[in-house]
Amino acid sequence: MPLRLCIPPAGCDKLFLMNLTNLYRRGIVVVVGTFLCSGLAILLLPGSLAPASRPAAEDLGEAGERLDSFRLTERSGREITQADLADRVAIVDFIFTRCPLQCPKITAIMQDVQGKLAGTDVLLVSLSVDPEYDTPAVLSEYANRHQADPGRWWFLTGARDQIYALIKDRFKLSVMVDPNPVPTADGKIETIAHSSRLALVDRGRIIGEFDSNDPAAVARLVKRAKRLAAPSWLRALPAVNASLNGLCAVFLLTGWNLIRRPRRSPGSPQSVDVPDARLLQQPAVRGHVFFMVVALLTSAVFLSCYLIYHYFAGSVEFPGSGALRWSYLTILLSHTLLATFGVVPLVLVTLSRALRGRFAAHARAAAVTFPIWLYVSVTGVVIYLMLYHLPVANGSGGL
Repeated sequence: MPLRLCIPPAGCDKLFLMNLTNLYRRGIVVVVGTFLCSGLAILLLPGSLAPASRPAAEDLGEAGERLDSFRLTERSGREITQADLADRVAIVDFIFTRCPLQCPKITAIMQDVQGKLAGTDVLLVSLSVDPEYDTPAVLSEYANRHQADPGRWWFLTGARDQIYALIKDRFKLSVMVDPNPVPTADGKIETIAHSSRLALVDRGRIIGEFDSNDPAAVARLVKRAKRLAAPSWLRALPAVNASLNGLCAVFLLTGWNLIRRPRRSPGSPQSVDVPDARLLQQPAVRGHVFFMVVALLTSAVFLSCYLIYHYFAGSVEFPGSGALRWSYLTILLSHTLLATFGVVPLVLVTLSRALRGRFAAHARAAAVTFPIWLYVSVTGVVIYLMLYHLPVANGSGGL
């Protein structure tokens, strides 16, 4: 049975065209309704507009210092300089082996972190604040006692002046020999006062400092270190995913524009019946098919890359608050709902009707699918820009 294609303003099938227009509107209503319901849900969700309270030191942003030049000695006797950290992600702590109070706790935490970061390229560095006593031999015995992997956990010593200057001037942390140490109830004395924070160093730049006494802060440190130390191809996936979403939107708009062009047989100036067998011979229809198939393949590649990234890198939390956070979470929720429960089933229905030659039914399904699919593609780009490139997201929002 031939498919009747209409050339406005001939009006050969005005009812069909009106039906398509109503279906486009229906798709738009679904998008708008999902966005509004998502926004309302975010507003009603307790605490959704306020990010978790965190010390500013966990994300130093532009205030983070680069490590100055230094020459220290590792427990193995090997000389370590700033060049050895230039291409590494490292977690640095400050201890001394004669410390009776907080250092054993810090080292135990670092030992736990070592296990959690197994299989990654994250380096652990323990910097002695008692270098005269903590010789490489002493540090080696201490490291072995705490099962420190020599390839993944370094213990450094050196000149006191250099170490203290590095801690104070670069890490912006306190360290000093206590002139009047006060013994605890059990008689233990901590002769050197120093910070218990764990510093995160990203390729030679100090980007955050985390409270070792806060298990949640240590968990965030481990999570962020894993992302930073991920292979370059994995760190590039968010930008790749945004590009795929943008390309999909372009393909959708191009395919939609092509199918809206007038089609006519030779000698027929207005409307014409085009047999199904000749439908794909129409250049505009063939172009439409091409771009829609490419859009579908692009979405499939995006989904694969998206799943791979979140499997290895986990999720990234948006750090903003107030109206900005509401906007982000509303877009994210509506995007996720429409991508999962809208685009996937609608695309399958639309595609199956085209493959079975039910082109009128295909057009009706496509009219609903198109605005929803386009919204999901465009908001995929918007989410990436808000999460990784807004000023508020710098540092904590990135990899």
